[in-house]
Amino acid sequence: MQISLIQAILIALLGYLTFIHTPFLGGGLIGWYCIGRPLVSALFIGIILGNIPKAMELGLYIQLIFIGLITPGGSITPDMNLATYVALPLGVAANMDSGQTVALSLLVANVANVMATPNFAMTMIPVNIQKKMVADGKLEEAVWVPIWGNGVKFLFRFIPTFVSIYYGQAAIEWIVTNSPQWLIDIMTIFGNPMCLVGFAILLKLMVKKPTDLIYFTFGFALVGALGADMITVLVFALVVALIQFQIGRAAKKGGAF
Repeated sequence: MQISLIQAILIALLGYLTFIHTPFLGGGLIGWYCIGRPLVSALFIGIILGNIPKAMELGLYIQLIFIGLITPGGSITPDMNLATYVALPLGVAANMDSGQTVALSLLVANVANVMATPNFAMTMIPVNIQKKMVADGKLEEAVWVPIWGNGVKFLFRFIPTFVSIYYGQAAIEWIVTNSPQWLIDIMTIFGNPMCLVGFAILLKLMVKKPTDLIYFTFGFALVGALGADMITVLVFALVVALIQFQIGRAAKKGGAF
């Protein structure tokens, strides 16, 4: 399929609005932490491209990579936002499989890291202008600086996203079509295990002691051995969490469960 000009503009605009430093879509709470998640973004990208099942399938794999991603302080981590809004539309347009899409998303995420430093550096320009306005007593003018100052972030988010998905789709389709099978196999082999890295990071954050792994093993056993669906596993998890909570609260109060 071909990504039209309107589709490319809508996807790039949504990518800009869900960037972590963009305040216009409810700030980080709604934009970055809700709609900006790859799996949620996949729904909107799928609606725009008219292929929700494929977008959700690829979005799931990208989400698994970044499922344990945290952004403490001023640390620069792989750019999940640009990886999603570039790799996912191109993956849908070129009918790429999960391994190829994951490999492309990792490449985009690391290229975006290179762009992060000049982005942050240029963001300081409106900040310094605002500081000068405040020092000069121009408070009403200073209030509007964060609004037009986001033009810097627009340059580093909307434009790269738009150019990549609108002008890069032909190149991606050509690469996928003409690449030798061994190259595609390598992309798949190295791309698919990246989801395990995401899970490993998440487990490292959540597992406080070795016995905590029993709960995760039980969940995998429900799916793998018994064929339970995710809703069933979720119900079991909620029951176990409730019991654990009640036991912990009773222990603190010194009473019976």
